[in-house]
Amino acid sequence: MKKILYLVFTLILISCSSVPTGTSIESPVRKSDDVKFYYDLTYKKDDEIVYESNIWPRVYEILDESEDFFILDVFLFNDWVQKKESSDKLYSLAEKLRDKIVEKKQKNPDLDVYIILDPNNNFYGSFDNELYKPLTDLGVKIIYIDLDHLNDPVWIYSPIWRTFIRPFGNKKNGGKIKNVIDPESAPKVTVRSLLKALNLKANHRKVIMNEKTVFLPSANPHKEGSRHSNIAFETSGEIMQDIFKGEQDIAKFSKETIPDHELKIVPAENGIYSVQYLTEGKIGKGVTDEIKNAVFGDKILIAQFYLADRIVVREILNATKRGVNFDIILNNSITSNQSGGIPNKTAADEIMKKSSKNPGIITLRWYNNGEEQFHTKLMLVKKSDYLVAFGGSGNFTRRNLRDFNLESELKVIAPYDSEFSNEVLTYFDRLWTNKDGDFTLDYDMANKESGLNNFLYKIIEKTGFSAF
Repeated sequence: MKKILYLVFTLILISCSSVPTGTSIESPVRKSDDVKFYYDLTYKKDDEIVYESNIWPRVYEILDESEDFFILDVFLFNDWVQKKESSDKLYSLAEKLRDKIVEKKQKNPDLDVYIILDPNNNFYGSFDNELYKPLTDLGVKIIYIDLDHLNDPVWIYSPIWRTFIRPFGNKKNGGKIKNVIDPESAPKVTVRSLLKALNLKANHRKVIMNEKTVFLPSANPHKEGSRHSNIAFETSGEIMQDIFKGEQDIAKFSKETIPDHELKIVPAENGIYSVQYLTEGKIGKGVTDEIKNAVFGDKILIAQFYLADRIVVREILNATKRGVNFDIILNNSITSNQSGGIPNKTAADEIMKKSSKNPGIITLRWYNNGEEQFHTKLMLVKKSDYLVAFGGSGNFTRRNLRDFNLESELKVIAPYDSEFSNEVLTYFDRLWTNKDGDFTLDYDMANKESGLNNFLYKIIEKTGFSAF
C-alpha cells in the first residue's frame, strides 16, 4: 500500500510545474472608448432552421483592414467533419478563411501573417496539413504551440507518456491509423500521435488582431463548427499591448518568433469602458472572484457550452445563500450527441437540487440546439449601477479555468447606458424569453441524471480524462 501511495504522490509531483511565461495573464485594467459585441446564432423558428452570422464577416473585415500584420490564434483551423451525414448543413469555413488570407497576401505581400494553432490540426505531428500549403507558399508563418510546456490535466497518464513514449519521437507522414476526427477525409495518424493526444492538452485560445483592433471570439474557423452559436468581444486601445505580448510569449516557448510591430493605439478620450485581458488560470480566478463578491440584489447571467468546474459550481451555490440570483443557459449536450448528459446535465441537476430550498433563486434553461452546439462562453454580472462581462474562449471547466489549457478572455466593466451593455443584455434576454425564435427550453426537475453519471462526472472532471 505504501508503494502505491508513493507512486501516486510521485505522479502528482511530476505533473506539477509552474506555468510558462506569457500564460496566466492578468493585465492591468485599461480604459477604452469602444467595446463591441458580436454573435452567431443557429435556432428554430416556425419549424425552420435560421442562421445568423456576424462573427466571421467581421473577421474578414479585420483581415481586409490589416496593413502591417494579422494574427489568427485559434484551436481549430480545418474542415474535417466527424459525422458525414450532417455535413450537408455545414460549409467549409476554414477553406473560406484560408482563401481570404491568400487573397489579402497577394494584394499586400508585405503584410505579416501569423497563424497560431493547436497541434491537433496536424494531429500532433502526424502529417503536414495540406490546407495551409497555399499560405506557407506566400510566406504566412504557421506556429504550432508546444503543449509540452503546459501543466498536466491528466496527472495519472502524462508523466508516464513523458518518460517512456516521448523520447521515441514521432514519424511524420507515416501514419497507418484512421484519423478519429475525420476517418474518411483526414490523413492517417501514427500510434505515437494518438498516445500524445491522450495528454488532453490544448491551445484553446481564440485571438484575432491587427495593428488597430483585437477580436476575442468563442468560435473556431472549422467546418464542423460552422453552424455553432458563438459570441465575440472586440476592443482597441492600450489593452492591445497586453494581448500582443501574450501572443509573442506563447510563440517564443514554442521556439518561434513574432517580432515587434507598431500598434496603432488611440488613447481613450472618455474611457467609459474598463477592460482587462485574462488568460488560463486568471480567467478562473476572475470568474470565481466575481461570483464570490456578488451580493444581495446582484444578478448573474451565464451562457455556457460547458459547466463543470467544481469551484464555480460551489461558488454559485454559495452565492445563492447571500441572495444572488442566477439565470443560466447551457448547451444541450444530449441533443448534440456530446457525451450524453455529462457534464452539463449532471452539474445542472446538482445546482438545481441544492438550491431548491430557495425556489427561483436559480433558473436554468437548455439551449434548443440540434446537432450543432451552443458554443458560447459568456458571463454577465448585473451590479446596481454597472455591468461586468466575461467573454472569450473559456468554458467553465477545470481544464479551461485552472491553468491547463491556453485560454483567452476579455473582462469588461460597462455602464448600463452604453451600447455594449444594451447589445449583450438584449442578446441574453432574446434567448431567455424566446423572442422571435425557439432558442431555449425549460429545465425539467423530474428528469434527473442517473447516479452513475453524477459519479462519473465528478471523477473525470477531477482526473482530467474527459472531452471537457
